[in-house]
Amino acid sequence: MRKRMLKTINNIKLRYKLALIYLITGILPIFILFFFSYSQMNKILLERNQENVQNFLQQSVSNVDGQLEIYNNLSNYVSFNSTISQIISYEYKSEYELYSQLVQTFDPMVSSLKLFHDDVNRVTIYTEGDIKHDTTIAPISEIRDESWYLSASTNTQIQWFAYSEKQSLISARKMPILSNNKILGIMYINVDYNKVFSTFEDTAMKNYGVVILDAAGNLVYDYDCFEGRYASNVFTVDELKKMTEQGTWNGDVLAGVKNDSIIRRTSDVTGWTTYMYEPKSMVISSAKPVGLMIAVAALVAILGSIISILFTSRFITGRIKKLEKNMHEVENGNLQLQVISEDHDEIGELIHGFGNMLGQINNLINEVYEGKISQKEYEMRALRAQINPHFLYNSLPLINWKAIEYGQDDISEITLALSNYYRTSLNKGKNTLTIEMELMNMNSYLEIQQVMHDHTFDVVVNVDKEIYQYETLNLILQPLIENAIDHGIDLKTEGRGVIRVSGWLENEVNERISGDAEKSDDVDQTVDEENQNNLICLIIEDNGVGMDKAAINEMLSVQSKGYGARNVNERIKLYYGEQYNLKVESTIGVGTKVTIRFPARKIM
Repeated sequence: MRKRMLKTINNIKLRYKLALIYLITGILPIFILFFFSYSQMNKILLERNQENVQNFLQQSVSNVDGQLEIYNNLSNYVSFNSTISQIISYEYKSEYELYSQLVQTFDPMVSSLKLFHDDVNRVTIYTEGDIKHDTTIAPISEIRDESWYLSASTNTQIQWFAYSEKQSLISARKMPILSNNKILGIMYINVDYNKVFSTFEDTAMKNYGVVILDAAGNLVYDYDCFEGRYASNVFTVDELKKMTEQGTWNGDVLAGVKNDSIIRRTSDVTGWTTYMYEPKSMVISSAKPVGLMIAVAALVAILGSIISILFTSRFITGRIKKLEKNMHEVENGNLQLQVISEDHDEIGELIHGFGNMLGQINNLINEVYEGKISQKEYEMRALRAQINPHFLYNSLPLINWKAIEYGQDDISEITLALSNYYRTSLNKGKNTLTIEMELMNMNSYLEIQQVMHDHTFDVVVNVDKEIYQYETLNLILQPLIENAIDHGIDLKTEGRGVIRVSGWLENEVNERISGDAEKSDDVDQTVDEENQNNLICLIIEDNGVGMDKAAINEMLSVQSKGYGARNVNERIKLYYGEQYNLKVESTIGVGTKVTIRFPARKIM
C-alpha cells in the first residue's frame, strides 16, 4: 500500500505537486484556523452567556426568597404573639366583649401587616368555633376543603402553596402558640402572585423561558418571552420534565442538550426549583458578524494563496515543460536542437546542463557512431545474404502442401514443425514473447528432433499454465533442449532417454506459489505480485551421460565450442541483470539439470 501511494505521488505532475504543497501548507491551515477560531468564539459566547443566565437566575431566585422571608417573618410575628393567642383563646362573657377585643387590639395588629406591605392581599387566622370577623379571623370550616388544609393543619413550619392557573400564592401553617393551648389555629397569608415573581420579567433579556416547580413537580410559575423565529422554542412542563430526567446535570447546568441551554436553581426558602432555558442558536447568531469578518479574511488569504500558486507554478513548471518538450524532440531523433536559457537558478542550470550534454552526445555520435555505422550495415547485408528466414518459412507451407499431396506424412510433419519453429523464433523481430509461445517454439523443435531420432527418447512437459502469459526472452529453451539431446541423450548407451521441462512461479525465497504446488501454512498463497519480487523458474532435465564440473564451467565460458547455453546465459544477464543466470547441475552417468530464473513480468 505504501509503495502504491509513493508511486502515485511520484507520478503526479510537478505543477500539481506544487499546488498540493501550497494547499497543505497555506490554504489548509487557514481553513483550520478559521473553523478553530469560529468554534472557540462560539464556545466562549455560550460559556459567558451561561454565566450571565446563572447570575440572573441566582439573583431572581434570591429576590423571590427575600420577599418570602419577609412574609415568613410576618407569619412568625403573628403565630408567636401571646396577645393574639390570648384574644383567640380567652373565654368571653359576651359577644360585645369579644367584639371590643377584636376591634381595639386584634384588628390593628393583624391589619398592620397589610398596611406596611401593600403586596399582602390578605392575612387571616382560622380557628375552631364560629368566630368570624372581617378578613382577619374566620372559622376553620371555611378551609377544610382546600387542597393545602391537611398539610397546614398538621405542621407548624411555614409552607408555601402556589397555583399558577389562579395566580395565587399563599403561606399556611399551624400556629404553635395556640397548639400549646390545645387550640387549632392556622395562620394564612395571601400575597400578590405577580409582584412576587415579577423579578423574572423585569429584565432586558429576550427569548428565554422560566419554569418553577415545587418538590412534587407541580407547576408554580412559568413565563416566556420568545419572539419571531424563536417562538417555537417554548417548552411545556412535561417536555421540560422529560429533558431534565433524560439529561445529566453538571452542577446546575443540564448537559447533553443539543439545541437549548437549561439551568436550574433551588430555593433555600421554599424548596422550589426554578428552571431557565434559552436556544443556543440565539447566542451563536450574535457571533455571525464576527464570523463573517473571519470568513472574509480567510477568503482574502485563500485568493492570495491561489494567485501565488498560479504564478509560482507557471514560473517554475513553464520552464520545466519547455525542457521536457526539448527532451521529447531529442528522443524523436532531433539531435541538432539548440537548448539554451538565460536563467541561472537551479532550473536554468538544469537547462544549461541538458544543452551541454546534448552537444557532447552529438560529438560522440559524430566520432563513434557514424564511423562504425557503415561497417555494421555491411555486416547486416552479409547476414541477410546468408539466409532469408522470412522467405524460408513462407516457402515451407508450399513444401508441406506438396508432401501432403504425395502422401509423404513424415515430410509434412517435419515441414510444418519447421515452419512453426521459424515463425515463433523470429517473433516479428521482437526480443521477447510469452512463455506459451516459447513452449510452442520448443515443441516444434522437439517434433523435428523426434522424427530425426525415430522417437527414441521421451519428452515430459510440466509447466504451470498460470505462467503462460508471463514474458520471456525469445529462443532460450530450444538451445538448452538441443544441448540435452546432443551432449546427453545421443551419448547414452543404455536405457531410453527422457527430457523433462518444468516451470512455475516462485517468490524471492524460492518458495513455489503455483496453484499446482502443495499448499503450506507458512506460505501466503495470495502473494501480491506488485509488492513481491516473484520469479519465473524454468528447468530442463535429461537422464543422459552427465558431465563433470570442468565441462560445466567450459560450457558457460567464452572458450565453449558451442554457443547455445553460453548464448542463453549471456542474453539473460544482459536483459535481466547479472544476478540472473543459468544454474547447471550434473552427475556423471545420471544426467544434467539446467535451471533458469528471471523476474516475473506479465505481458499486458
